Amino acid sequence: MTASWQKVFSTLSAPRLREIYAAAVLGQPAGATAKELDKLAAAGLLGVDGAVNADLFQAVLSAAAGDKPQGVDRFFANGHLDGLPRNPGERRAVLEHLTARLIPADQELSEHEVNLVLSTVTRDIPTLRRALVDYGHLDRRPDGTGYRRA
Repeated sequence: MTASWQKVFSTLSAPRLREIYAAAVLGQPAGATAKELDKLAAAGLLGVDGAVNADLFQAVLSAAAGDKPQGVDRFFANGHLDGLPRNPGERRAVLEHLTARLIPADQELSEHEVNLVLSTVTRDIPTLRRALVDYGHLDRRPDGTGYRRA
């Protein structure tokens, strides 16, 4: 059974089920009906034998934590860049990733088009655009009318 914090919380939101569970944890009789024990077992709080599931809360926390992002994904939340990393190597990796992902090869884009593309991943468009140019990922026309992948 997959541990679900929603199921655990919704089950424990019922005062009577919370009382029965507390009694089970304390090793005291609670006079629970079979239906009440079934509800606690369905949530994973009790085993089918009525014993407390001592590992449930750790399992729920582990399931809710999910996998930690790796690589450049660490700097994104819901697809948006949290900010440029301070570490130069990590910053370079994020900028390389964004260039490959957002800027078409062999195509010139206007500043407006670059801004539209960058707006899909950041609110600070000028800073990101400037970083892409400064770090050599985008070439900018001297008059500022066009950008191209370097």
